[in-house]
Amino acid sequence: MPSEIYLVKAGMTMSEGMVEEWCIPDGGKVKTGQLLYRMETEKINLDVEAEASGTVKHLVGTGISCKPGQVIGYIYGANETIPDDVGGGGSAGTEAEAEAEAEPQAAATSESKASAAKAEAEPAAAAPAPAEGEGGRLLSSPAARRLAGELGVDVTTVTGTGPGGRIVEADVQAAADSGASAAPAAARKAEAQLAAGAEAGPASPLARRIADELGVDLSRVQGSGPNGRITRADVEAAAKAPTKASAPAGPQPGDRVPVKGIRKTTATRMFDSLQTTAQLTMDMEVEMDEAVKLRELLVAEWKDEGIRPSYTDIVILAVAKALRRHPIVNSEFGDSEIVLHEDVHVGMAVAVEAGLLVPVIRHADSRGIKGLAMESKRLAEAARDNKLGLDDFAGGTFTVSALGMFGVDSFTPILNAPQVGILGVNRIYDGVGWDGDTPVKRKRMRLSLTWDHRVVDGAPAAQFLGTIRDLLEAPFRLLI
Repeated sequence: MPSEIYLVKAGMTMSEGMVEEWCIPDGGKVKTGQLLYRMETEKINLDVEAEASGTVKHLVGTGISCKPGQVIGYIYGANETIPDDVGGGGSAGTEAEAEAEAEPQAAATSESKASAAKAEAEPAAAAPAPAEGEGGRLLSSPAARRLAGELGVDVTTVTGTGPGGRIVEADVQAAADSGASAAPAAARKAEAQLAAGAEAGPASPLARRIADELGVDLSRVQGSGPNGRITRADVEAAAKAPTKASAPAGPQPGDRVPVKGIRKTTATRMFDSLQTTAQLTMDMEVEMDEAVKLRELLVAEWKDEGIRPSYTDIVILAVAKALRRHPIVNSEFGDSEIVLHEDVHVGMAVAVEAGLLVPVIRHADSRGIKGLAMESKRLAEAARDNKLGLDDFAGGTFTVSALGMFGVDSFTPILNAPQVGILGVNRIYDGVGWDGDTPVKRKRMRLSLTWDHRVVDGAPAAQFLGTIRDLLEAPFRLLI
């Protein structure tokens, strides 16, 4: 019996996902632990590895929404017959695009058979250099990172042989066995090719398509695949390289941007939140002079440790302390009752290219400013590098969203249901206060609180916001 390939369930709340990329083409060979496909969920992307060895047969193509646990393909053993009609051609048009991202032994087309055989005979010579994803993130499978930690191998020194130069488990094991990285050898080969004016190898269908979309001249791209084959990673790297005629990043006029993944989830949840809750927003002005002084002192104190608490960190701590004093705001509205949470877990909205993510600072009320600043930095960097785990999203009881860095004076944040409150943090500006009859310049900021009127009335909401204001105006109380 063939082994079934499932769309893995990433967390209890996952309702759908899709194959973002098949790393092994239809009909290609795979080994246990090798990267099989990359899954896109409503919150995060995951690398999924093969649980068996054999020949891969796709049932579902890329970009098709599936339920968690759905069978999306099979892995057939060496002695098993692969029927021609499995999957009904559901992945037609996508397998060819993925062929360049498979390992050499997985190549199935006539164009790549010869280079694959040579790559298997000379793995060190054909291995591509480690690839980087968006934001300079090193591409490596979860199993590879786990094994590297166990063996004490620095993954940045390992040459990846997986799709697009991705580091897989076998690469880490080989580096550990040899006691040295293969990266220098790969680098020397690349330098020799450039010095000799070696021509780039053939480009994969996916690489050609991406090149057309990004306007990249393939004749100017140095391939990192077997025998100089140009891969998707090579094209994307060339597109990011600065040129005089480089196009601006992001969608352009006339583009059609698919609504999927994080963007689809954000759109659905925000619309549902407005339709199913009774939301109101109020603003309150806060004098920030003492908070500004406190932050400057803390930045100087922790300079050698590289810890720089932000104003948002100070606000989050004030919110967490205020939630302890006003537990009705730290709750959710159920079908027949209001549930008050025992713990204070504050979500922090982080803008990423695909949309909005809300990782959670757990037990925010019991953290000091230093610990909270370290955790918020970790979560923000992980969000932008697509490294957040499922636990990083779990259990939020209130949310803070900051737009002050964009010069925003006031806005209306939308509830992250089923939470009953979200606080908007705006810019700090120069205002005017009075010392007797003398005007004095003051640092001021507006806070924007949205709350669910089904749970909290206006007066308790104002009292909660007033507690946050009082803590920020006398922030030394946050240190005790």
